[in-house]
Amino acid sequence: MKGRGKKSRFGTLVFLIPILLVVALVAFAVIDRISLQNGTLIVEAQTSAKYYPAQALDVPVSVAGKAGTTPYTLTLSAGAYTVNFPTTKWFVAPHSRTVNLTAGGTSYVVGTYSPIPVFVSVDQDHFNTTSIEVLRAITPVTWVNPSSSYEVISSNLTGRLFIPPMQNYTYVFSSQGTFAFSFVGTISHELVVTVV
Repeated sequence: MKGRGKKSRFGTLVFLIPILLVVALVAFAVIDRISLQNGTLIVEAQTSAKYYPAQALDVPVSVAGKAGTTPYTLTLSAGAYTVNFPTTKWFVAPHSRTVNLTAGGTSYVVGTYSPIPVFVSVDQDHFNTTSIEVLRAITPVTWVNPSSSYEVISSNLTGRLFIPPMQNYTYVFSSQGTFAFSFVGTISHELVVTVV
């Protein structure tokens, strides 16, 4: 009796193995066929390289009703997709981009965010503002001299800045903190830059 039960189980197992193999092969073929109909879309965001080397950014994006944060990788069926880049503080957002995704292929979309510069007019020993806030290592500050004479401003951060007539000077702050700028020879007009 005991030997007969073992033979019965062995026979059942021998019978089931081919069926399980066929089911596994069919499932693999279906998965493989589906994967061949899909493509991979990789979405990234970075800063522009106008003022400093480009830096990767983590920003939320949306594609085909799916949302994620860059770098964002999606598996989608072949077709055309629009990638939407949202506005974000300190930057001008890139326009939406349309990409064609092929079956079995990989497409890349890179959105370049341009930093919003801050302009400060320095004219006849006056700043056009008394305070500004900028983002460390991102926001360019440009001092513009629209006058016909040299303007000299100073701070303990940059030392003296000589700005020729009708010229400008751009600086990107690398450290957080609060920095005061004033005109050489006068302390009546001061610009406070808060770097966050």
